[in-house]
Amino acid sequence: MRLHVTDPVLALELSEFLRSRADVVADRVGEDEIEVSLLGSYGREGQQVALSLLVRAWWGARAAGPVPVELID
Repeated sequence: MRLHVTDPVLALELSEFLRSRADVVADRVGEDEIEVSLLGSYGREGQQVALSLLVRAWWGARAAGPVPVELID
């Protein structure tokens, strides 16, 4: 799955957060995009929910307001 982040600095921070987890493979594929794979037995919808929760946890720990991340794939 691919994430689009509105700010390249935030994309770097999010990719580092995701890579810190043992069950996530995350690579920046552009200045503002991250390719993410979740390890485990997830269906497509389960992956989307799990990734959304991870992104919200990351954003909730650092700021308030709308999450500047969009799942694009």
